[in-house]
Amino acid sequence: MNSMTGFGKAEVTFKFGRFTVEISSVNSRYLEMSIRLPRGMAILESRVREVLTKSLTRGKLSVWAGFDAADDAPGRFLINRAAAEAYHDQLKEIASRLNISGEISISDLVLLPDIASDTKESIDVEAYWVPLNNALQKSVKQLLSMRRAEGLEMKKDMDQRLKATDNTLTEVVSLTGNAVIRKREKLLARIEELLESPQRESLRIEEEVTVIAERTDIAEECTRLSSHIKQFRKNLRSKEPVGKRLNFILQEMNREANTIASKASDFDISSAVISIKEEVEKIREMVQNVE
Repeated sequence: MNSMTGFGKAEVTFKFGRFTVEISSVNSRYLEMSIRLPRGMAILESRVREVLTKSLTRGKLSVWAGFDAADDAPGRFLINRAAAEAYHDQLKEIASRLNISGEISISDLVLLPDIASDTKESIDVEAYWVPLNNALQKSVKQLLSMRRAEGLEMKKDMDQRLKATDNTLTEVVSLTGNAVIRKREKLLARIEELLESPQRESLRIEEEVTVIAERTDIAEECTRLSSHIKQFRKNLRSKEPVGKRLNFILQEMNREANTIASKASDFDISSAVISIKEEVEKIREMVQNVE
């Protein structure tokens, strides 16, 4: 089981320079990606997405790739000759019209926009993709390692809370043994108080009281809740992404706990159910970050 929170960073140096890739991840219902690549390398974004999709299924990813070109890299320094000539001609014309003296120097031209560039606008895709992919793969590996480590800690915590929930449910089941009988006795006692003369011999009253009392029976709900706990524990050990499935099981667990709370009239049972709901809510908070 993996968390959706993590971070990975890697650097790869090759003959044209050095790639640095950073990936951070937080929880999300789906797999979302925000990718920032170096200038001129946007064409590689689809490949980056493909790599991430193969390794991750959920989470909001922020991916940043930086590139530092080597001094002797092809196209490390480029001069836009057409722009330089156009600027030069226009400056000479303006100087002539305004009667401005002075020579136009190279240092003047290189300060103008788009004259000099240290990044190629077009690249050899394959030559740059291989090192970028290596850095990306290393970052993903580090990210997954962190997500697994956090997932393991969450799994341990959820296991403990499931055990506490199971133990509390066992107490509830033991309390339900005489719950219907106690409810029936209370109802009959109340009827005796309200009637001028006791009607204990009346089968009709007995039947109505029994029906009302049995409506407080929570044995079926306890059985279903116990089954959900077993399913949850089984899925915790799955190697597949189970976040959505665990969330669904928790919804069912909470539904059964609410039904038990609404039907139970026994104070001890109600108190125990509150403890169960507290544990379920704490587990639910963690599950929101499970892949």
